[in-house]
Amino acid sequence: MKPVVKVIAALTALSGFAAGPNMVAAHHAMVMYDRSTIVTLVGTVVELQWTNPHVFLLVDGKVDEADQPAVWRLETSGPANLTRQGGWSATALKPGDRVKVTINPMKEPGQKNARLNKVTLVDTGQELGATYLDLDLRRPQ
Repeated sequence: MKPVVKVIAALTALSGFAAGPNMVAAHHAMVMYDRSTIVTLVGTVVELQWTNPHVFLLVDGKVDEADQPAVWRLETSGPANLTRQGGWSATALKPGDRVKVTINPMKEPGQKNARLNKVTLVDTGQELGATYLDLDLRRPQ
């Protein structure tokens, strides 16, 4: 291989490694959620979407007793991270399960999307938590 080709190959590889951590940090920051606000959503599981890069839980419920029930889309980390935290699996939550979920709602009012913190199965008391590495360190939690 010619020296120029080797240099170009090395620079290409290094640029990919350098960009990698920044792309991951940007993707996983979840800055659209208000981490300073924690509310409890009560309802029933519609669907657990066990997918990469993030797992989503759809819950038909309400935050306030006066609210009309609505389907909330709750985002959490990926399947591998949840499995390591214990209790989580693709079948841990099933449609119709009654749940209480602590969430961080979106900063934009009126949205039915949130970051999931903890799910409690009402009938069994089983808790499934989610922990995050919050990369936006400019403001305290």
